[in-house]
Amino acid sequence: MPLQTGEHIGPYEILAPLGRGGMGNVYRARDTRLRREVALKVLVDTAANDAESLARFEREARAVAALNHPNIVAIHDIGAVRGVPFAVTELLEGETLGERLRSGPLAHKRATEIACQIAEGLAAAHAKGVIHRDIKPDNIFLTHDGRAKILDFGIARIERHGPQGSVSPDVSLVGQLPRSSGQVLIGTAGYISPEQVRGKHADARSDIFALGAVFYEMLTGRRAFDGSTPVEMLGAVLRDNPARYPETAGIPEELRRFVLRCLEKDPADRWQSARDLLLDLRAYQAEGIGESAKRVRFRSEPPWRLRRTRIVLRAAGGILLLLLGITIGTCWERRHTQKTPAQATAGSR
Repeated sequence: MPLQTGEHIGPYEILAPLGRGGMGNVYRARDTRLRREVALKVLVDTAANDAESLARFEREARAVAALNHPNIVAIHDIGAVRGVPFAVTELLEGETLGERLRSGPLAHKRATEIACQIAEGLAAAHAKGVIHRDIKPDNIFLTHDGRAKILDFGIARIERHGPQGSVSPDVSLVGQLPRSSGQVLIGTAGYISPEQVRGKHADARSDIFALGAVFYEMLTGRRAFDGSTPVEMLGAVLRDNPARYPETAGIPEELRRFVLRCLEKDPADRWQSARDLLLDLRAYQAEGIGESAKRVRFRSEPPWRLRRTRIVLRAAGGILLLLLGITIGTCWERRHTQKTPAQATAGSR
């Protein structure tokens, strides 16, 4: 049952609904102890009574709690009231990347900066052995101050031996993908990597593939792997190369190389870590800034600098005129002095 404004869940007072999902409802709430506003996610009754949904909810809380990074949503608290589990996270103001992309693609510089921030968050998660496995525009939040935050670690996996440790392949049940032989692949069709489609082990490079798909969508306004059904999208991930789409031609050559390398079918051909991808993207940004700086021509100077320049020029001009006058006067006087004795001698004869 949805919560009502003014209702309390432990120390949290419900202020307004924020959103609704398949597993739970999210509310704007006030922490009455710390007197701050937070986001409160409460599992719906059906999910709270389902062992799988409850395990996913707890997995997300553990994954996010293990991380502390400005590009990952922060979790403040977890608990249960009257048998209903809830999680408390920071309250974000803004919109998801998915909502933003409904109005069209982003400027290249903005898209690159968001990609860098996603890579930063993923690098921090992978360093802790957390593989997100569901990077997509709806799971990236853009705050009003321009920061990108990774959301929804509900199907994340925490690896004990690092992001590329030796573990068995993961196959779970997620509603976004079709059932096949009683199993459903983890992730969202159109963004999961080829190895995930095949039911193989998904490591940090799978998140990099998903980031490449998001990057492509930010730059072009269309999905890298699209279709009318989830099955068609899965087939496109295995079969298609986004470079064949006409929208790709509008991506600058340097960025196109970044995107297409992220989307390589073979994980060995992608960046091997989000940190390496981030370093290369930041180097690309820095090079662009350096080239722009070389082309800058200031159209105006600060008023104080203009005034000082005029004063210096005027003083220098005055000094030059004074020196010129002195020089002319000296030359005239010498010439007059030399001529006068000669004239006097001629007169005496």
